[in-house]
Amino acid sequence: MEFYEVIHKRRTSRMWTDKEVALEAIKRIIAAGMKAPSWDHYRNWQFIVLHSKEEKEKAFSYAKYIAERFDISKYENRALNLAQKMYAYAMPKQYTMLLECPYVIVPLFQCRKLNGQWVSKLNPLTTAWCVAENMMLAVINEGLGYSLRIPLNQEHNIVLEKLGVPEGWMTPCFIGIGYPDKNELVLEQYDSNPTGHIHMGGW
Repeated sequence: MEFYEVIHKRRTSRMWTDKEVALEAIKRIIAAGMKAPSWDHYRNWQFIVLHSKEEKEKAFSYAKYIAERFDISKYENRALNLAQKMYAYAMPKQYTMLLECPYVIVPLFQCRKLNGQWVSKLNPLTTAWCVAENMMLAVINEGLGYSLRIPLNQEHNIVLEKLGVPEGWMTPCFIGIGYPDKNELVLEQYDSNPTGHIHMGGW
């Protein structure tokens, strides 16, 4: 697949078919993540791969709790902007989009505590997102789809504890991987044309 075709086809999926994903594809996707720039030059990232339903149920019980608490009635029978439409569609699926896909990858980076005082202090997190970005693009190149969940508040620590992650490691996100359901609703998007977003020589 051509690079810009991958970019164009990239989107988050939240509904899946029953088709299994080859483990070799998962390894290639992780290998793509390992090609990301590394702030400390060590590429000392680790990856937890969840495959069985039991593994995913154990890890993502908090996402289930959040999804079940979501009150969709607040978004019904009123005009919504695009962001509100997406939120109303995505929130009830925050658990099932991870549970029902064949694999979930949890990328991990070494960091005891985030320090956001200066942008440079976030280097470990920034490069972990470069890993995740490479992986998501690789997923599309494989002809697969991904779901993406950023852990909410204490969910980060809850999931890592359930997965037995040693102290001093963090994750930016959970990435579900599978074959998307072609009948899934695709919402409209804001225009991605860069015109109007570019400032030559300064703001």
